[in-house]
Amino acid sequence: MLVEAKNQTDIKGSRKRAYVTVRYRLRGKRAVYQFLNELAGANRNLWNSTRSNISKDYKETGKTKTSYHDLCKWYKYHKHTEAQGLSKYPVVLTRTGLKDLSNAFKQFFRGTRNSPNFKSKKKAKKSFAFDVSGAGLFKENGYVRLKRGLYAKLMQYHRINEYSDPIPKSARIFEEHGNRYITVQHEVDAIERETDERGIGVDRNVGQVADTNGNIHYLTRVTRRVARITVLQRRLAKQKRCSNRWRKTKKTTSRHERKLAYIRKNDLRHIAKLITYSSTLVFLEDLKTKGMTRSAKGTVKQPGKNVKAKSGLNREILKTGWGQMERFLSERGYVHKVNPAYTSQTCSQCGYKDKQNRKTQSEFICLECGFKLNADTNAAMNIWAFGMASINGRGVYVRPVRRQQTIKRQNEHSTLGYCPWVLSYYNSHTFRS
Repeated sequence: MLVEAKNQTDIKGSRKRAYVTVRYRLRGKRAVYQFLNELAGANRNLWNSTRSNISKDYKETGKTKTSYHDLCKWYKYHKHTEAQGLSKYPVVLTRTGLKDLSNAFKQFFRGTRNSPNFKSKKKAKKSFAFDVSGAGLFKENGYVRLKRGLYAKLMQYHRINEYSDPIPKSARIFEEHGNRYITVQHEVDAIERETDERGIGVDRNVGQVADTNGNIHYLTRVTRRVARITVLQRRLAKQKRCSNRWRKTKKTTSRHERKLAYIRKNDLRHIAKLITYSSTLVFLEDLKTKGMTRSAKGTVKQPGKNVKAKSGLNREILKTGWGQMERFLSERGYVHKVNPAYTSQTCSQCGYKDKQNRKTQSEFICLECGFKLNADTNAAMNIWAFGMASINGRGVYVRPVRRQQTIKRQNEHSTLGYCPWVLSYYNSHTFRS
């Protein structure tokens, strides 16, 4: 039962469409998991075979065809001659992966990525695209059709019903920490809104996030869980590969890693909620995470320095999840990036810039005016000042429209986690089901 606005002329924001990605866990009998493993292997073999054929054509003729239409033609020939085993799998679950390979070659020819590599059986992730364009793939009772007579159950499939007019566009099935999941991207109704004029600066650090309101949001301490994972990994290295004890240890390690990833993701989502509740105009540093987490070991002729310390810092930066934090903030507001140069060395009161101002990791004392403040909070204030000076007007962000029952439940049981303009939008208009 979807809700629609009878009169859209009085709405301050314009109605638009947005994309929402929902992840479901797949459950089923043993045949379901066996079929998904075989299907992942078939897609990996098809990727490698197609990649090998493209390289062979280029070496022989000096040119090759990498469009999705041409790859589908070759797929039909390859399926009936060299890879007859693909016939026992649905076409939509194997041929769809060629679209990813075609897009990868397009990016390679544009110079935005390296050439697509072959997928190793040991290191490659068990993942493949799932076609949602066909009718009957998703059932109303929460099951997804893999092939004739074989269905997998979608756990918490009703979550997408919170949004208005969801239409599935793309999906992908993958394995993560021993469990099977499917991520489905839906197109839903949304409203475009302008941000407020206040703005808030956010400084991302290792293990914590600071804002201009003086709040320092710490991530959950997971020292004991990380130590447990380390012990299990050492035990796994001493055991015989693919033995019963090895499988048991690997399953336990995957369970601890999965819980650790959920804890990090939950922390970042709640921090983003608290920040955007204060202001929907967020200023972040334009950090190049890939370059900052590059290894420092160097080459044989010019070896690097402090390699072990740098590897530990890289590990902590990646665990903090700067990219996830930025994504969660952009979902709830408008994110404007500023130049990160000298944000930690500049005094937010007088503007004096010197690297000696930051005495320690958390203490900032200006040598010019004597201003004292937490170093991360001072950096967040500089980010806010640089962002307000560089932005032209207010930003615009798009939020999906939720159902009336969901908004009413959030209004009754929560003081945070919802946008006031969504509540006013639903309270000021008449809906029909």
